Amino acid sequence: MLPTCLMSDLKIYQPGDYTRRLANELACSPLTAGVLEMLKGDSDIASLREWIHPDFVKQMNSLNLGEASKNAKALWNSKSSFGNVLVYGDYDTDGISSTVLAMEIFRNKAAQFRYFIPRRDVHGYGLNAGILDKIASLGCNTLIVVDCGTNDSEMLQKLADKGIDIFVFDHHSLSAPITIPTIVNPCINMEAGDSQKICATAVLWCWAWKENIVSRDFLKYEVDLAAIATIADCMPLHNLNRSLVRYGMNLMRTNPRRGLRALFDSLGINKEQLTEEHLSMRVIPCLNAPGRIATADTGVRALLGTGSNESVFACVGELMRINRKRQTLTENIAHEIDNGILSGAFKRKVLYHEDWPIGVLSGVASRICAQYNRPIVLAAPVGSKVIRGTLRVPEGGDAVGILREIAPKLDAWGGHKYAAGFSVLVENWREVCNALERMLTDIEIKPEAATPVINISPSDISISDWKAVSALGPFGNNNPSPKFFIDTRILSPEINPMGKDGKHSYILVNNKRLLAFNTPARDVAEMITRRGVKGWIYHPRLDYWRNEEQLQFILDCAVTEGGD
Repeated sequence: MLPTCLMSDLKIYQPGDYTRRLANELACSPLTAGVLEMLKGDSDIASLREWIHPDFVKQMNSLNLGEASKNAKALWNSKSSFGNVLVYGDYDTDGISSTVLAMEIFRNKAAQFRYFIPRRDVHGYGLNAGILDKIASLGCNTLIVVDCGTNDSEMLQKLADKGIDIFVFDHHSLSAPITIPTIVNPCINMEAGDSQKICATAVLWCWAWKENIVSRDFLKYEVDLAAIATIADCMPLHNLNRSLVRYGMNLMRTNPRRGLRALFDSLGINKEQLTEEHLSMRVIPCLNAPGRIATADTGVRALLGTGSNESVFACVGELMRINRKRQTLTENIAHEIDNGILSGAFKRKVLYHEDWPIGVLSGVASRICAQYNRPIVLAAPVGSKVIRGTLRVPEGGDAVGILREIAPKLDAWGGHKYAAGFSVLVENWREVCNALERMLTDIEIKPEAATPVINISPSDISISDWKAVSALGPFGNNNPSPKFFIDTRILSPEINPMGKDGKHSYILVNNKRLLAFNTPARDVAEMITRRGVKGWIYHPRLDYWRNEEQLQFILDCAVTEGGD
């Protein structure tokens, strides 16, 4: 069903004289100038020029990876071989991407190479002491930790004391003293700003680039991993991250690695037409799924893409099968929680169920947090001794700060400002549960900001206009895809069914179709009649039909009566 919003929820931009002056000064299309005006406000011309054309070298030079970056370089240069090497990763897309990148960077300096990614339902998040003991006993000479490890100096020091060389490439917040000098993490720098917020895969990639660890020509063919992980971890798309994603997507469009090519083919994605939406909505969920309900090894093998074509496609087929199972589990739990919230049965913000699979709870928590703009903890048992939970908070909250307050009662914890996870022993759960409930109740949630939209008819947007706007991408966190508004109070839109079963519909406005997916024509008509629709929010999308390029206009929201 098409969602609705009030006119008072919008901040409507009307292109005018300033937009035209901006277009002249930036030598860009009026529509591009209008989007920049909407998204960037009164930024100076130099900043806007750099936003349109980010200077990658400048961004890399300003990236501060800390003193550990030099220490890690010195360790790299100190040996011609690191002997038996093991990469210890994490089970999400950033974790498997950085695992693959570490293997490909360090491969030529290893006598033997292995990797280990913990099982979410067995080992928990981050480094596992039992596994590290086994690593030491198996004759490991070098340990490379990616996407975790920042707060595990005590465990790592025990390995270092046994003569094992250690590299860590991470991006999680610091919550424990550091004694290992080769933990490369820009967040350790207390003066780090938004430009320091990069995913773990990007930390490793940028370290290798800045310190000339391997050939930069080689790294250009590894940037796809940084791009995928940046989108997967919803990192802010400042100039450096945008550059990494741009370069990575260009590589995937022209010369994707074998596993990604097979995944694109299986998903019906034309690689030349790949968008960030394809990655975030279709590709990344497949890569994420194994680490949520099975073992993340399947994702690693898919990205490595080694073996015969048959084995690569078999691996991709397994990814898709696991993702379908994850989708079913997620939908069932989300539906259960939705019903509980709407009925008033779930008044608490900390929810626990013995039968919930812990691997899918983070996705459900993110959805509930966004849908209801409320903080939430979802938790479930893992075995008989441990309960694991996932915490999500809306703008105004600090997930890591919340867990830090109850850290003495937790077995393990970590995460980011708006998303975090933890483990707690069963005997401490009630106390932790009550403490979390109190803190989440006291969170001061910032009111949602008005949605910025440009008042323009779809008939005034051409393919070339939209291509010019698309060059401001990739779009995502900190660089939202622009939305457009058309006022239809003085028009009589024509509503028509679309598709064989009438499940979809379109509204004909100024001879352009606004496509309403998953909303039948009768529902649109009823919405107009009963809700007093004033207009529509939509976005353009390039589409290809029989190799012919065309511009579609997708409905996002119906704008109903409310204060102007």
